[in-house]
Amino acid sequence: MTAKPLSVAFHIGAHKTATTHLQRSLRSAAGQLAGLGVQYYGPDTLRLPGRSLQSLFGLKHQAADDLVNRSAADQLAGLRKDGHRLVFSEENFIGALNTPNGRKMKCRYKVADARITGLSAAMGQSIDIHLAVRRPTAFLNSAYCQLLLGGRVQPLKHYLKSHGIASVDWVDLVSRLRAARGVGAVTVWRYEDYGTLFPQIIAGLVGQDAAASVTPPRRRVNRGLSAAAVAQVLEQAGDVTGENSARAARKALPVEDGHPPFDGFSEKEHAISDAAYARQIAAIAQMDGVNLLRPDLL
Repeated sequence: MTAKPLSVAFHIGAHKTATTHLQRSLRSAAGQLAGLGVQYYGPDTLRLPGRSLQSLFGLKHQAADDLVNRSAADQLAGLRKDGHRLVFSEENFIGALNTPNGRKMKCRYKVADARITGLSAAMGQSIDIHLAVRRPTAFLNSAYCQLLLGGRVQPLKHYLKSHGIASVDWVDLVSRLRAARGVGAVTVWRYEDYGTLFPQIIAGLVGQDAAASVTPPRRRVNRGLSAAAVAQVLEQAGDVTGENSARAARKALPVEDGHPPFDGFSEKEHAISDAAYARQIAAIAQMDGVNLLRPDLL
């Protein structure tokens, strides 16, 4: 299989855009993909100690001793095995979803382009980027709920002071990635179109010949918090017992039982955000070297 030149595809997220669903789809087909020359690596591998891409390719000093002594070429050969395509999926590579200690986030994923450039240089390989974007208000609702699930309890208005809508600028992110050295093709899709575009997304990642090996899980992977669950978490913020955690509230007051999903924005705020989102998508569609996947073009 090594007669074919190596290509690298990297699904970098963004967070809260069905990343886990996509990763589980790829992981479940990993054996079949390997037989077709496509090696897949996701969070189940890349988040192990010493196994992150940063560690493997010397981008930061967190590698285990037996791995850090291997050259980048050896690392690449070890990942490639006898295949012709590497597929990575790890949204944490481009940065955190929320800032630590409540620091203000002016720009989402501000180091994404530099990190991709560093990885490409270390590999000696151009990297094709695959990215999903999402409606800003929905993205922030989900990011806020993730904060609660992580145990950092605060009202939404406090969260938005440091993670406001202005930080969700997908045009900025895509343009920086497109301009980054070492980046090959850039493919973007809207989270809202994920279900419809799933076959095209997979084909772009693993190649058309291998795409039939990947099927989506039947059930939704990560469930969000209901409005009632968020209210309970905030009400019990002073009680740190396990019974009052956001995860327990999600289980006790699930969206699946008819509890409305959490939404911290008004209709007017959604409308303003949606108009800005539409302008961002239109701008991304016009970028040279960016392939925006769209259901109307199927």
